[in-house]
Amino acid sequence: MKKIILPLIISVCLGLSSCLKEEDMKAPYQGYNPVDISDGWILSDPAAENLDPIELDKIFRDVYADDANWMTKSLCVFRNGKLLAECYFKDEADRTNVDAIWSCTKQLNAIITGIAIDRGYISSIEDPIDKYLPEYTDKFPDKKGILIKHLLTMKSGIDFDNGKDNDLIKRHKVDNSIDYMLGFDLHNQPGTIYNYKDCDPHLLSAIVQKATGKPLDEFGKKVLFDPLGITNYYWYRYSDGVTLGSWGILTTPRELAKVAQCVLDSGRYNNQQIIPPGWLQDMLSVHVPNVNGELSFGYLWWSIPSKGWYFAQGHGGQYAFIIPSKQLLVVITSLPNVDDDCSVPIEYHIGIVERIAATAF
Repeated sequence: MKKIILPLIISVCLGLSSCLKEEDMKAPYQGYNPVDISDGWILSDPAAENLDPIELDKIFRDVYADDANWMTKSLCVFRNGKLLAECYFKDEADRTNVDAIWSCTKQLNAIITGIAIDRGYISSIEDPIDKYLPEYTDKFPDKKGILIKHLLTMKSGIDFDNGKDNDLIKRHKVDNSIDYMLGFDLHNQPGTIYNYKDCDPHLLSAIVQKATGKPLDEFGKKVLFDPLGITNYYWYRYSDGVTLGSWGILTTPRELAKVAQCVLDSGRYNNQQIIPPGWLQDMLSVHVPNVNGELSFGYLWWSIPSKGWYFAQGHGGQYAFIIPSKQLLVVITSLPNVDDDCSVPIEYHIGIVERIAATAF
């Protein structure tokens, strides 16, 4: 993993914010056969893994033909721990080119936090943040009652607005990210109201750093990325040395899928327990039901309880869907835009995954 200063990610990702569609936004459809790039994935044929190859081809062709999803960059299908199908809509180089996965970073943050707890660096999710960040909470004593579990469930109560308050972080306009985030008023009593916001996972990053003595990206490399053979990624730190805990990772669909596969495999990889099983169960359990229709929230992970699905989700169309009942993963990535009016609704992507799941027998 390489370190690159924060302004680069901002210039790359915000450069798409005007979101003006071009005429030829998709490369010609070349089929979905995966390519061996020696990155640890075993390749297989859909039919060999009991997926209908004809129906799967029709789904890929339909996705290609639909102009409504012109932002989509990749669609990859995995079953039984093998890569069965992949398409890169813009450029075949996106198979290995890294790009922002935005808030999928949060889900990786949750895994790494759980490992830190399991290894005793953090004693409990019931710990107040004051235990780990006293130098900050002494300046903002109203935040001393925030617990780690409140950060994991977006219930800190801090009145932070992702739309306007994140902008100063993304454009590097504050000196200390933790002071900045704790400096907002409490809008609600901690632990009472769910409010999706980027400050909570970023504060979690600072706690993991204080507890382990390593920034979140460095600790995560040791306990998650290296064990899973994930090498093709960047994870950015703010200039104050705190790893961006909400949206700092750039990686590839196939690397993101390795994390999802580990989750699907009960936290194991190569006969080694990477994610503690107790934490995995707690992390994926519903802690905030019906956040958005049928979508529920766990410890920074999303789920659709009615379907038995779990997933990582990033702004603008970045997903890793996990379907345990069919040993199936579907990874979708999109251009890293920041304009909501350019994003395809999640229901569209859920529809694609439902069609893919229906081909499995």
